[in-house]
Amino acid sequence: MQFNWEKIGIRTRVDKNRLQIFDPFRKRYIYVTPEEEVRQFTLYRLTRELGYPAATIAVEKQIRYQNLAKRFDILIYDGAQPQLLIECKAPDVPLTQKVFDQLAAYNHVLSVPNVAITNGKNTVFAQLKSSPDQYVYSNDFPPFGSLTF
Repeated sequence: MQFNWEKIGIRTRVDKNRLQIFDPFRKRYIYVTPEEEVRQFTLYRLTRELGYPAATIAVEKQIRYQNLAKRFDILIYDGAQPQLLIECKAPDVPLTQKVFDQLAAYNHVLSVPNVAITNGKNTVFAQLKSSPDQYVYSNDFPPFGSLTF
């Protein structure tokens, strides 16, 4: 994926001959990698197209899973409660069970009722229903107001 970041209002710069984009959530410049492009594109879609308030979104925060330090990509809160966990992959990474298992491991720690995986081209959104391990799936993120928290 190659984006015209400036066109959608994201500042860029070149450092050591590598492109960086300004992440308004982490409030710093980040080197552009395929996965970072997907993360930034997803954040753009969530806030600008789907109505998610930026104040409800955490990006790349550390959690502990089985005594290992891990980082989730995107976590959306409703008040103090985490509600939507998103794992971003590079565009050439297929959205396989292995990717969903990675997300499920993070969710074991966070206990979030809505999860999604995306590679920028495809998205799998899953909403946990009343019984554990029963999910309802769709192929895109829901608009902010339609998420059932």
